[in-house]
Parts: sequence; structure tokens; C-alpha cells
Amino acid sequence: MPVVPHTTLLDFGRAIFQAAGVPEDQARIAVEHLVEANLMGHDSHGIMRLPIYTRSLLKGDIVPVGNHKIVRETPTSAVIDANRSFGIVLTYTAMQMAVEKAKEHTLGAVAVHHSSHIGRLGAFPPLAAQQDCIGILMLNGGGRFTAPFGGTGRRLPPNPIAVSVPGPNGPAMMLDVTTSILAGGKIDVYHARGQAVPEGILVDKEGRPVTDPNLFRTGEAAMLPLGGPMGYKGYGLGMMIDAIAGGLSWAGCSADKPTRGGSGYLALAIKVESFIDVDEYKREVQCLIDWVKSSPTMPGVDKIYLPGEIEEGTKQKREAEGIPLEESTWASIVEAAQLVNVPAPEIA
Repeated sequence: MPVVPHTTLLDFGRAIFQAAGVPEDQARIAVEHLVEANLMGHDSHGIMRLPIYTRSLLKGDIVPVGNHKIVRETPTSAVIDANRSFGIVLTYTAMQMAVEKAKEHTLGAVAVHHSSHIGRLGAFPPLAAQQDCIGILMLNGGGRFTAPFGGTGRRLPPNPIAVSVPGPNGPAMMLDVTTSILAGGKIDVYHARGQAVPEGILVDKEGRPVTDPNLFRTGEAAMLPLGGPMGYKGYGLGMMIDAIAGGLSWAGCSADKPTRGGSGYLALAIKVESFIDVDEYKREVQCLIDWVKSSPTMPGVDKIYLPGEIEEGTKQKREAEGIPLEESTWASIVEAAQLVNVPAPEIA
């Protein structure tokens, strides 16, 4: 398995996107997002996505940001037709738009439909937290591969939610979870590494547990909701996110044929200062952190981690040591580069 410096991936990825017709600034934003996902240990949303995006750009299924339009707006809200815009890039724009509305009116909410894949949700709410707002992002997106609680059919997307709050020191505290037991891309990682999926994640059409990632990739297996066999809470949360993100964004809630294709999202920002002085709020967050971290640990557990803290530790390690990539992932990236005549760098 090659280990590639993150700076090499940044330069290589940016060159590929630019050669595929993406303006330099947007190419930089997109590849930094992908590489950051790898740095934080979320390889399923990282550079392995670049070949898919590149082919979609060449086919015109994804277009650079600039072709979108606002179809409804109030002082605190907006609905955007992305018009196939590069999802990662436009989502930063939507989140910042929500923040600007919140700064002026306490609350900001921006809903988007007709967007391409938006990558790792956890990258976006910290943009609000860095500006003393609470950031929330909900998506009724991804393939509809999750079974409802008690069912075996593929009916719901992973329907993730990400939340970030301003913190007193260092990176903002951030939660990023799917309401399916795993993100669909995690199964792609198992496949790329030639590994079986752990039991308790996938079921076939008769409800029997399966571990072959190919059965999921071919549509013959569904994923259980968050919580697995006891996943009624994950299922319920997924339904609510679908109703909110799918309904308000105009994308349409999950169905055999969603109104505007599904995969709509809602970016929310809440101005902290409208409720409490920012410094006092951050002291309250620190109080919470100190209290939770004071808990005795289970046998074999070294420390209590905050939401997002493990990712920050992984990022520091991979920045220093490089990002491990599967042979098949690197080969796929090189193949995408060849499509746009970008030479591949030498790697160890």
C-alpha cells in the first residue's frame, strides 16, 4: 500500500481538476477538501473520490460553480438550484451564506438541490463555528441503500448530519454521523482492500446477515440503520433528516423517483451572541468538556475523546507520515490523470 505525502496529493489533484475544466480556485477548494478527509482518517470521502468526480466533470454531469441560481430568498433563508454545480465547492458557499444571514438576523438557513456529491459533511459546519456561530448541515443524500428498521429493502440514503460549536481552545468540537450504520463509501474501502464487511452491518433481501461488499455494491444487500439490529433510533433520525433536508431543499424526499432527484441539503447557522456572550458560551463548552473528560475510563481505554478529537489526532499523524492509499485507489487516480493528460508524480 503506497504512502503518499498530502502535499503531493494536493498538487496532483489540483492539476487533474484544472485539466478537467475546473477554475484554479475551485480546484484548490475541492482537492483540499478531499485530502483533508484522508488526513482525518475518512478515506471513504477522500482522494478515492477524485476519479469519479473527474469523469463526471468530463461528461458534463458536474460543472464548475457559477451556474447556480437562487430561486427563493428571505432575510434569513434561501433556496438554491445548484444546476449540477460542483457540490463540494458550492456547499462552502451555502454554509457561508447561512453564516452571513445569521450574523445579521440570528438565524441563517440555506437549502440546496440539484447539487453533485458534497463530500464529507463534517468539513462545513466548522466554517460557522470559526465565526462564533453554531453550524449544522443535514443531507438526504447518497444512494438509497439503507433499510428501514424492521425492513430489508433499500429505501433511505445514509442521511447524515454534522454539527459544530465554537470551542474555547483549538479546533471546534464537531460531530459528523450517518443515520445508516456506515457511510456507503466505507463499503467501497472494504472492497478496495479485499476485506469482508463486519457482521451486523449488511442484510440480504431475506434479512440474513451478509459480509461480502460486492453484494452491497450490486444492490443485493441493504445496510442497517445506525444501531444495527436495534437501529430504531437511527432509522427515526434518518426519516426526520429526509423530511427536513429533502422537503425544504426542493430536492424531494426519498422515494422511487424523488421530485428533483433527492440529495438535497440544508445548511444552518445560529449566532451565539444573540443568546449569550460568546466568551461565556465558550466557558460553558469548556465546562462540559472538563466534566465529560473527568469520567473514569473502561478497561483498555486510555482517554475520553471529544467529537472530532480523534480526527484531529489522525490529521497530525498523517501530515507527518503521509496518507496510505490502496494500490487500486492510486491506480484509479493515475488513470483519471491520464484522461486529462496530467503526468503522475513518482511515489515510494
